[in-house]
Amino acid sequence: EHARKRRGRKHSGVSSLKRPVRFRMMLEELGPSFVKLGQILSTRPDLVGAEWADELKRLTEHVSPFKFSEAKKVIAAETGKEAEEIFSCLDEKPLAAASIGQVHRGILRQNGREVVVKIRRPEAADTIRLDLEIMRFIAQRIEKYNVLPPQMRVMEIVDEFAYSLSRELDYMVEAANLTRFAAEQKEISAVRVPEVFFEYTTGSVMTMEYIHGCSASRIQQEPELRSRYDLKALAENGVNAFFNQIFVSGFFHADPHPGNLIITDDGKICFIDFGMMGRIGSAERRIFLRTLECMLKNDIPGMVDLALKMTVSSEFTGTRAALERDAAGLVDANINLPMERLSIARILRELMQLLRDHGLALRPDLYLMFKALITIEQLGRDFDPQLKIVDMLKPFLLRVKIQALDPSKVLQRFINDLGENISSLQDLPQTVSSVIRKVDNGELSFQVEHHRLNDIEETLYLTGERLSRSLLLTALFLGSALIIVAKIPPVWNGIPLPGMGGFCISGVLSIYALWSDHRQRIRFLKKRMEAKLAQELRKRKY
Repeated sequence: EHARKRRGRKHSGVSSLKRPVRFRMMLEELGPSFVKLGQILSTRPDLVGAEWADELKRLTEHVSPFKFSEAKKVIAAETGKEAEEIFSCLDEKPLAAASIGQVHRGILRQNGREVVVKIRRPEAADTIRLDLEIMRFIAQRIEKYNVLPPQMRVMEIVDEFAYSLSRELDYMVEAANLTRFAAEQKEISAVRVPEVFFEYTTGSVMTMEYIHGCSASRIQQEPELRSRYDLKALAENGVNAFFNQIFVSGFFHADPHPGNLIITDDGKICFIDFGMMGRIGSAERRIFLRTLECMLKNDIPGMVDLALKMTVSSEFTGTRAALERDAAGLVDANINLPMERLSIARILRELMQLLRDHGLALRPDLYLMFKALITIEQLGRDFDPQLKIVDMLKPFLLRVKIQALDPSKVLQRFINDLGENISSLQDLPQTVSSVIRKVDNGELSFQVEHHRLNDIEETLYLTGERLSRSLLLTALFLGSALIIVAKIPPVWNGIPLPGMGGFCISGVLSIYALWSDHRQRIRFLKKRMEAKLAQELRKRKY
């Protein structure tokens, strides 16, 4: 019955149209939830391909607002109070309407504060549940009959979409996101975050502060508004604020399009709509920044190794030599440009295309970050065409490097893992005894397959050298710690100087060891790449 209601007019000559066009038309016929799915897919050219993504960008969400009387019923059912008891004024005409809910402007009776109220459609949960059942049914048939390219992984896309949609249905999740975002951005003077009124916020109703200002999309389109603001300062503040979200907090607005950015009358940037947020761990941040650093240094093997760590699977089609050749082409086409012409957005797009060409896909959390960075740079460039975004990124690169070398964090990790390591040492005799018993009984066997023994010999030599160096540094570190605990003189201000000297020496030697290992690794990778290229040339010759 639900599908019959959505069945629209017949399209003449549909069978003669290309698959992406037919797919887009099907989503439009099926309704708002399917349109939303298509809009999300339009931002994933790494999954669906450029042709499909371009076609899906033509999707628009045509949703009529629901009646104001129904909106008031939702408020009363969720808060236990009539709308008139909460608001001295609540506009009947919504500011915006979407498939999940709509937004009304009002004034709180309690304190006279201007607010916006997001109200979920009464039938939204049931409609979306049925939509998802239809999506899963269609996805199963698509995969069964190979209607779409296999790399699209249709069932995985539908499952991820279902998870995202379920979180968007719960406005308490969005309120929690907003609260965390406000706490982490409170030190950024250029950013303004609206306040949430939790006493009037539930899973279906969200009440938050109304922000006076103009959306970035309006400023883009209207010359009069552009002349009113300092666009260069806005571009710099906005990009820096977003870099801070990603590379310092690790919690960022995943949909920073111009419509979701309000520029206040005093020139501050206000993010709105916190239904889609991204989270990125410290390890992923380091990998991403190190990848960019390798690009800037023209270290192609290092760049490829790090880029593979950003993918769902590191198994790629073709040869390593071909992958490094394409990566070198990406670097040559971008890194040698003047600083004001360098574009992180262009580099990220080409990197995603490179990975796609070799059968690789970005991990979802990193893709959200890529998409958000591309969007924010496009807006920044629109406000200031001379924006030197790579120069702005360098301080964050340095900050992440310093954080990785922070001895307090290293010591904290050591202490956190100490209990587990002690347990492992306690179990070691039993494990060794078990291995010896299996050897005596003939139950232990090894299978060894080797290639290129010279590489293995060199690797074993380097590993042994690094292991011995690590043991010496560990002994120096632990010895210094024991001296400090024992308070062996001479002592200055309660701190044993030999112990502190040992700590300082071990720190300097550790940094030198890391630097030396990095240099050795670069030399080794370059040598290996040269050998592979020579082998490839020999194959072509014969």
